[in-house]
Amino acid sequence: MKFKHNHGTNNEIIEQEEKSILLAVDRALSSSSNSQTIGRNGELPLIDFLNKYLPPTLKAVSGHFLTPNGNISPQIDVMIIDTRYPFLSVNLDGSVLAMLHSVIHTIELKTNLISSDIKKISSDISKIRMLINEVEEFNDIGSFMSPINSAFAYRIKNKLETIELHFQNYCKPDLFHFDLMILSIEEKEFKKIKFGCELHYEPIFEKDFSEEELKELKVNNGFLFGTRPCYTPLSDFYYSLVQNSYYILGERNYSFNQIGRHIMDYMSWSTASWNDLYKE
Repeated sequence: MKFKHNHGTNNEIIEQEEKSILLAVDRALSSSSNSQTIGRNGELPLIDFLNKYLPPTLKAVSGHFLTPNGNISPQIDVMIIDTRYPFLSVNLDGSVLAMLHSVIHTIELKTNLISSDIKKISSDISKIRMLINEVEEFNDIGSFMSPINSAFAYRIKNKLETIELHFQNYCKPDLFHFDLMILSIEEKEFKKIKFGCELHYEPIFEKDFSEEELKELKVNNGFLFGTRPCYTPLSDFYYSLVQNSYYILGERNYSFNQIGRHIMDYMSWSTASWNDLYKE
């Protein structure tokens, strides 16, 4: 048996994980109509998969992050965290409050994506991006110092071309870039072949193209839009996530001394004066 995954083929090991995840999500959808319950049960299969395969330096969690200025992020479905940093809070449901400096990647998750969801995803990522920019070294969206933002959908309700159109309308790659990975697309779209895909913006140099070429190539402020089909999207998503996470950790190159200093930006001593304690 060959265990090495060959380029351009389905990853047979991760393919079984995809089936398991989709089964868990479908079970949640059939057992509840509560959007919060469905949302949480949508997050858990992906978080469980990631924590099963991620190296010990990385951890997948849901929750919020806190900036050094004391501002808190919106609820984030999945965050990939540098495990050298402590959490500020851990709740009974496993969600956390993390330090922004520990955040490597944020993921907005949808169980059954519809085109109107992309506007909400874009709005949420825009808010997250503004908070990330409070840390000066994270301010350059093109830098590997900065956390990556992305979206992940188990399935889509609309046709792929409709999702693509809304993605191009609402994703602003020069301001708050995000990729969208779709785990499973209806078989009728791809001649009964199991497929998923990634919607992506790639930076290019516009001066290398004519105006006619730029229009035809769907260029948005120096970024070229494209849809990349995948046999097993989960394997590509995981591959990209781990590789980019290590690029980020390498670019940041934080020493333990620097991490200790970062912690001081988020945590304080609770020392009290004796006069306060004995005050009548």
